[in-house]
Amino acid sequence: MLAGVDSLVLGLAMGLAAGISPGPLLVLVIVQTLRAGWRAGVVTALAPLVGDAIVVGLTLVVLSRLPGWTLPMIGVLGGGYVIWIAWETWRGATGPIGDDVEPLSSGAALRRAVVVNLSSPHPWLTWGTVLGPLVLATAEDELGLAVLLVAGFYLTLIGSKVVLALVVARGRRVITGGVYRWVMRGSALLLAGLGVLLIWESAARLADAVG
Repeated sequence: MLAGVDSLVLGLAMGLAAGISPGPLLVLVIVQTLRAGWRAGVVTALAPLVGDAIVVGLTLVVLSRLPGWTLPMIGVLGGGYVIWIAWETWRGATGPIGDDVEPLSSGAALRRAVVVNLSSPHPWLTWGTVLGPLVLATAEDELGLAVLLVAGFYLTLIGSKVVLALVVARGRRVITGGVYRWVMRGSALLLAGLGVLLIWESAARLADAVG
Protein backbone atom coordinates (compact mmCIF):
# COMPACT_ATOMS: atom_id res chain seq x y z
CA MET A 1 0.00 0.00 0.00
CA LEU A 2 1.05 3.65 0.20
CA ALA A 3 4.09 4.92 2.07
CA GLY A 4 3.95 8.04 4.23
CA VAL A 5 5.27 10.44 1.58
CA ASP A 6 3.15 8.78 -1.10
CA SER A 7 0.01 9.22 1.00
CA LEU A 8 0.71 12.89 1.61
CA VAL A 9 1.61 13.62 -2.01
CA LEU A 10 -1.46 11.80 -3.29
CA GLY A 11 -3.69 13.72 -0.90
CA LEU A 12 -2.10 17.03 -1.88
CA ALA A 13 -2.52 16.29 -5.59
CA MET A 14 -6.14 15.19 -5.25
CA GLY A 15 -6.98 18.20 -3.09
CA LEU A 16 -5.37 20.66 -5.50
CA ALA A 17 -7.23 19.16 -8.46
CA ALA A 18 -10.52 19.39 -6.56
CA GLY A 19 -9.74 22.88 -5.24
CA ILE A 20 -9.14 24.50 -8.60
CA SER A 21 -11.83 22.63 -10.53
CA PRO A 22 -14.58 24.96 -11.77
CA GLY A 23 -17.74 24.70 -9.72
CA PRO A 24 -20.31 26.70 -7.76
CA LEU A 25 -18.17 26.93 -4.60
CA LEU A 26 -15.16 28.25 -6.50
CA VAL A 27 -17.28 30.96 -8.13
CA LEU A 28 -18.92 31.75 -4.79
CA VAL A 29 -15.48 32.35 -3.24
CA ILE A 30 -14.80 34.94 -5.95
CA VAL A 31 -18.23 36.59 -5.60
CA GLN A 32 -18.05 36.83 -1.81
CA THR A 33 -14.52 38.25 -1.97
CA LEU A 34 -15.52 40.90 -4.50
CA ARG A 35 -18.61 41.91 -2.55
CA ALA A 36 -17.29 41.82 0.99
CA GLY A 37 -13.52 41.42 1.04
CA TRP A 38 -10.99 38.71 1.76
CA ARG A 39 -12.49 37.58 5.07
CA ALA A 40 -15.77 36.62 3.41
CA GLY A 41 -13.86 34.80 0.68
CA VAL A 42 -11.74 32.88 3.19
CA VAL A 43 -14.79 31.93 5.28
CA THR A 44 -16.49 30.67 2.11
CA ALA A 45 -13.39 28.66 1.21
CA LEU A 46 -13.60 26.89 4.58
CA ALA A 47 -16.99 25.36 3.75
CA PRO A 48 -15.59 21.88 2.93
CA LEU A 49 -14.31 21.56 6.50
CA VAL A 50 -17.93 21.70 7.69
CA GLY A 51 -19.85 20.26 4.76
CA ASP A 52 -17.55 17.35 4.04
CA ALA A 53 -17.96 16.05 7.59
CA ILE A 54 -21.60 15.48 6.65
CA VAL A 55 -20.60 14.03 3.28
CA VAL A 56 -18.16 11.58 4.82
CA GLY A 57 -20.60 10.46 7.49
CA LEU A 58 -23.45 9.91 5.05
CA THR A 59 -21.27 8.35 2.37
CA LEU A 60 -19.49 5.85 4.58
CA VAL A 61 -22.33 5.00 6.96
CA VAL A 62 -25.79 5.92 5.71
CA LEU A 63 -25.81 6.68 2.01
CA SER A 64 -25.40 3.10 0.85
CA ARG A 65 -28.69 2.26 2.60
CA LEU A 66 -30.71 5.09 1.07
CA PRO A 67 -32.70 4.85 -2.19
CA GLY A 68 -30.77 5.47 -5.37
CA TRP A 69 -32.71 8.65 -6.12
CA THR A 70 -31.50 10.44 -2.95
CA LEU A 71 -28.33 12.01 -4.34
CA PRO A 72 -29.89 13.08 -7.66
CA MET A 73 -32.73 14.75 -5.77
CA ILE A 74 -30.23 16.63 -3.62
CA GLY A 75 -28.52 17.75 -6.83
CA VAL A 76 -31.77 19.04 -8.36
CA LEU A 77 -32.63 21.04 -5.25
CA GLY A 78 -29.07 22.28 -4.96
CA GLY A 79 -29.08 23.47 -8.57
CA GLY A 80 -32.15 25.56 -7.81
CA TYR A 81 -30.36 27.09 -4.82
CA VAL A 82 -27.31 27.95 -6.94
CA ILE A 83 -29.58 29.66 -9.50
CA TRP A 84 -31.17 31.67 -6.68
CA ILE A 85 -27.70 32.83 -5.56
CA ALA A 86 -26.97 33.75 -9.19
CA TRP A 87 -30.09 35.91 -9.31
CA GLU A 88 -29.16 37.59 -6.04
CA THR A 89 -25.65 38.24 -7.36
CA TRP A 90 -27.05 39.75 -10.57
CA ARG A 91 -29.33 42.08 -8.62
CA GLY A 92 -26.46 43.14 -6.38
CA ALA A 93 -24.18 43.91 -9.32
CA THR A 94 -25.41 47.51 -9.49
CA GLY A 95 -24.48 48.17 -5.87
CA PRO A 96 -21.24 49.82 -4.72
CA ILE A 97 -18.04 47.97 -4.01
CA GLY A 98 -15.97 48.79 -1.00
CA ASP A 99 -16.30 49.03 2.73
CA ASP A 100 -19.79 50.56 2.43
CA VAL A 101 -21.13 47.23 1.12
CA GLU A 102 -22.81 45.42 3.98
CA PRO A 103 -21.48 41.86 3.85
CA LEU A 104 -23.07 38.70 5.07
CA SER A 105 -22.03 37.77 8.57
CA SER A 106 -19.34 35.11 8.78
CA GLY A 107 -21.92 32.60 9.95
CA ALA A 108 -24.31 33.42 7.11
CA ALA A 109 -21.51 33.29 4.52
CA LEU A 110 -20.36 29.93 5.85
CA ARG A 111 -23.90 28.50 5.91
CA ARG A 112 -24.47 29.54 2.30
CA ALA A 113 -21.17 28.03 1.20
CA VAL A 114 -21.88 24.78 3.07
CA VAL A 115 -25.26 24.44 1.34
CA VAL A 116 -23.64 25.02 -2.05
CA ASN A 117 -20.89 22.52 -1.24
CA LEU A 118 -23.39 19.88 -0.12
CA SER A 119 -25.48 20.49 -3.24
CA SER A 120 -22.57 19.77 -5.54
CA PRO A 121 -22.05 16.16 -6.64
CA HIS A 122 -18.27 16.54 -6.52
CA PRO A 123 -17.63 15.85 -2.81
CA TRP A 124 -20.16 13.01 -2.82
CA LEU A 125 -18.59 11.38 -5.87
CA THR A 126 -15.05 11.97 -4.60
CA TRP A 127 -15.73 10.35 -1.24
CA GLY A 128 -18.12 7.72 -2.52
CA THR A 129 -16.01 6.42 -5.39
CA VAL A 130 -12.37 7.41 -4.87
CA LEU A 131 -11.30 8.99 -1.61
CA GLY A 132 -13.55 7.01 0.74
CA PRO A 133 -12.50 3.53 -0.45
CA LEU A 134 -8.85 4.65 -0.68
CA VAL A 135 -8.85 6.04 2.86
CA LEU A 136 -10.50 2.91 4.24
CA ALA A 137 -8.04 0.63 2.45
CA THR A 138 -5.08 2.70 3.61
CA ALA A 139 -6.37 2.78 7.19
CA GLU A 140 -6.45 -1.02 7.24
CA ASP A 141 -2.68 -1.03 6.71
CA GLU A 142 -1.84 1.98 8.86
CA LEU A 143 -4.17 4.61 10.30
CA GLY A 144 -1.49 7.30 10.25
CA LEU A 145 -1.13 7.01 6.47
CA ALA A 146 -4.87 7.50 6.04
CA VAL A 147 -4.69 10.61 8.22
CA LEU A 148 -1.84 11.96 6.08
CA LEU A 149 -3.88 11.32 2.94
CA VAL A 150 -6.92 13.17 4.25
CA ALA A 151 -4.82 16.00 5.71
CA GLY A 152 -3.03 16.54 2.41
CA PHE A 153 -6.31 16.51 0.52
CA TYR A 154 -7.95 19.20 2.63
CA LEU A 155 -4.78 21.27 2.88
CA THR A 156 -4.70 21.93 -0.85
CA LEU A 157 -8.49 21.75 -1.38
CA ILE A 158 -9.07 24.64 1.02
CA GLY A 159 -5.67 26.28 0.61
CA SER A 160 -6.14 26.79 -3.13
CA LYS A 161 -9.46 28.54 -2.55
CA VAL A 162 -8.02 30.68 0.25
CA VAL A 163 -5.19 31.75 -2.06
CA LEU A 164 -7.75 32.59 -4.74
CA ALA A 165 -9.71 34.73 -2.27
CA LEU A 166 -6.56 36.63 -1.27
CA VAL A 167 -5.55 37.19 -4.90
CA VAL A 168 -9.02 38.45 -5.83
CA ALA A 169 -9.06 40.70 -2.75
CA ARG A 170 -5.83 42.40 -3.86
CA GLY A 171 -7.47 43.43 -7.12
CA ARG A 172 -10.80 44.31 -5.52
CA ARG A 173 -10.01 48.01 -5.08
CA VAL A 174 -9.37 48.54 -8.79
CA ILE A 175 -12.53 46.73 -9.88
CA THR A 176 -15.03 49.57 -9.73
CA GLY A 177 -17.93 51.02 -11.67
CA GLY A 178 -18.73 49.33 -14.94
CA VAL A 179 -15.96 46.75 -14.55
CA TYR A 180 -17.38 45.64 -11.22
CA ARG A 181 -20.88 45.32 -12.66
CA TRP A 182 -19.67 43.22 -15.58
CA VAL A 183 -17.54 40.98 -13.35
CA MET A 184 -20.45 40.39 -10.97
CA ARG A 185 -22.92 39.80 -13.79
CA GLY A 186 -20.48 37.44 -15.46
CA SER A 187 -20.15 35.57 -12.16
CA ALA A 188 -23.95 35.49 -11.85
CA LEU A 189 -24.30 34.03 -15.34
CA LEU A 190 -21.61 31.45 -14.57
CA LEU A 191 -23.38 30.48 -11.34
CA ALA A 192 -26.69 30.23 -13.19
CA GLY A 193 -25.11 28.05 -15.86
CA LEU A 194 -23.59 25.78 -13.23
CA GLY A 195 -26.95 25.58 -11.47
CA VAL A 196 -28.71 24.59 -14.69
CA LEU A 197 -26.00 22.02 -15.42
CA LEU A 198 -26.34 20.60 -11.93
CA ILE A 199 -30.11 20.28 -12.35
CA TRP A 200 -29.73 18.72 -15.81
CA GLU A 201 -27.18 16.12 -14.72
CA SER A 202 -29.03 15.34 -11.50
CA ALA A 203 -32.37 15.05 -13.28
CA ALA A 204 -30.85 12.57 -15.74
CA ARG A 205 -29.50 10.46 -12.88
CA LEU A 206 -32.84 10.76 -11.07
CA ALA A 207 -34.68 9.50 -14.16
CA ASP A 208 -32.32 6.52 -14.38
CA ALA A 209 -32.74 5.79 -10.65
CA VAL A 210 -36.54 5.81 -10.70
CA GLY A 211 -36.82 4.28 -14.15
